[in-house]
Amino acid sequence: MPESASVVIVGGGIIGCALAAELVRRGWRDVRVLERVTIGGQASIAYAGLLSIPGSGATSDPLSELGAASLARFPAVVADLRERTGIDVEFRHTGALLLALTLDEEEALRAALPVLRTRDAACCWLDHHELRQLEPAVSPLFRGALLLPFEHQVLSPRLVEAFARAAALGGARIDEGVEVVGFERSGERLTAVHTRTGCLTADQVVITAGAWSGQLTAQLGVPLPVRPLRGQLVRLHAWDARVRHTLYRGDLYLAVKADGTVAVGSTEELAVYDRRPTLEGVQQLTTFAQETVPALNRAVFLEALAGLRPWSADGLPILGRLPHYQNVWIATGHARNGVLLSVVTAELMADLLEGKASALPLEPFDPSRFLS
Repeated sequence: MPESASVVIVGGGIIGCALAAELVRRGWRDVRVLERVTIGGQASIAYAGLLSIPGSGATSDPLSELGAASLARFPAVVADLRERTGIDVEFRHTGALLLALTLDEEEALRAALPVLRTRDAACCWLDHHELRQLEPAVSPLFRGALLLPFEHQVLSPRLVEAFARAAALGGARIDEGVEVVGFERSGERLTAVHTRTGCLTADQVVITAGAWSGQLTAQLGVPLPVRPLRGQLVRLHAWDARVRHTLYRGDLYLAVKADGTVAVGSTEELAVYDRRPTLEGVQQLTTFAQETVPALNRAVFLEALAGLRPWSADGLPILGRLPHYQNVWIATGHARNGVLLSVVTAELMADLLEGKASALPLEPFDPSRFLS
């Protein structure tokens, strides 16, 4: 006789674990998480754990608003996780500096100030001398920087661990090494999930399988355009890395962690399912690190990492009920924002599962937008 669950979450990355933790916090029973490899197996690339609003918060588009809402929820969530699990996820306030090397870069950053000041009135432009006073280790070649006081960071693998432990302590069952290979359907309801080790029935099913989510929805007859986006990151160690803020130039960043290591990331490459770092990617990141903070020439190279992030065709997350099904839901497509958006995604998806009105508008993220 097949096992049963109130909800089966297919995928044990940060989104799936966050949702499981939120559901048990709300009193759900018989929550099951199925992970084909290991919990958080794709989260290593998110080692930097930067809680940066998409677009640095410089626009008021739906993704930025979703990110800002999630960031506002983080302090309460990490405090709750610490209380429930004893795990400190290293939630730290760092602030960020968006660096400008050219006049065009400076003008573009200054143009963003009106919107940024609606998020935090302390956002401001720092000229060359002010930048050097605030961060003396930064290269003197930069013209200046935009100061964003609202940025924080966490240690992402530890955040995944905290979500998973909170879920397990609350009664959820987390199965690693369990791959979903098929489904059974009756009309508009999914009746069973098949794995390589057996069959599982569920009242509700949520697909949170990251870059593999599109493959699973295709088995359900609803192909969604989700592809792997490879992100590469290098870790360095430098005792004299006296940098307090997270430093950005374009999509690249440099962040000093609480343990003294330095995370430098991150490339973005549409890729096949290949997590191996490349020489080109590592060279790009190490060059950026040395040009941004010259003292890092003396840093010890620790490792290069690569992970596959789920990227949707329009770059927005996919959140909501899967079209043509009453009891199947999907949460994927977070790209490089999975850590930041994990908190708000868990809350919104839990609301949907409970039939509650969403606290935030979800129309831009509805899976049905891809179906003609």
